Amino acid sequence: MAPPLLSSRTVGGLNRALVLRALSSHGPLSRSDLARLAGVTRATIGSIVQGLLDDGVLAEGDPVEDGSVGKPARPLWFAAGAGAAVAVDIRASGAHAALIDARGDVFLERAAAFDDTSSPDAVAGTVRRLATDLARRGPVIGVGIAVPGSTDLATGEVVGSIQVPGAVGRRLRDDVAQATGLPTFVENDSRAQALAEWWFGAGRGLSTYASVQTGDGLSVGLVLDGAVYRGPNGLAGELGHTTVAIDGEPCTCGLRGCWETIAALAWLRRRGRELGLRGARDLDAERLAALARRDARASALLDEYADHVAVGLANLRSLLGVEHYVVHGDVVGGGDELRRLLNDAIDRRALGRVRVVFSDLGERASILGAAAVVLAELLHAPG
Repeated sequence: MAPPLLSSRTVGGLNRALVLRALSSHGPLSRSDLARLAGVTRATIGSIVQGLLDDGVLAEGDPVEDGSVGKPARPLWFAAGAGAAVAVDIRASGAHAALIDARGDVFLERAAAFDDTSSPDAVAGTVRRLATDLARRGPVIGVGIAVPGSTDLATGEVVGSIQVPGAVGRRLRDDVAQATGLPTFVENDSRAQALAEWWFGAGRGLSTYASVQTGDGLSVGLVLDGAVYRGPNGLAGELGHTTVAIDGEPCTCGLRGCWETIAALAWLRRRGRELGLRGARDLDAERLAALARRDARASALLDEYADHVAVGLANLRSLLGVEHYVVHGDVVGGGDELRRLLNDAIDRRALGRVRVVFSDLGERASILGAAAVVLAELLHAPG
């Protein structure tokens, strides 16, 4: 594969950047749509688009009949291979890396386990080897790394990570950048998932939404008025550690009564054991939803799980007015029934209605998000 390079030099100029931002925000668009959204004349858009076509950044789709007079519009979208980035998704089990372009197409993948998640040598060395290998496979614009932990994108520092303590510090970013010679960005995995939804999923066309990760922990990536909200030193989004139960149970973070203590998998499995459900040790939303069809105890627990997850999201709705939620992780396995219960539970607890959708990106959400971080930083959309 030899993808065309999409860089700041290729983009060149404010108008070209505006066109690319409009595409990233809304998906494939005609020249007329681009002119309107980018705020330029049709004559101007013609020359901008032609330059991007000539550079191999954009490609024209098949004509689309819309019933209007004149030639049918041809939607424009990123060309295959354009804006290719090395994307790395870090988890406790190891690192998964891929070469992904601005269309979200995955060309090559690599994976490796960590010898020791507490060792900076082991973590940085593994990620460096994967990223270097993929960076040699074709022109790429940068490297994005999604980390389960608190990160400061501006400095490249992993501030803290319970799952992968060896990632903490700046070594991960610095080692990869030095080895590849590419701009390298390290981002919290929930915020990376939010960017994945902006570029490739359910966040497209929305200026404000929350991307919610569920399962072993609970966290959120926030896009507010077209920009990812990171907070001071990148510490925003730790919604799982907001207090929802005064004098509640101790949390792994050292606090008490956190949302995670009543709505993560550890709670669900403990509650399943208390109810005497079969297979409670490995219970998750998918298994619970299946059990709920034939077991009244499981049905009641599914409702309780939805209500507990809804608590944190209802608080976010009341605090920031977020109406759209894209959910990832364990809860998605509960299917339409759990989504309905979750919507209803938030409506009961929040001031104003909400819309909850389950992400279609599946297990690729974080690695697609790592690629989207690179695109967002280099194209400033939404960044």
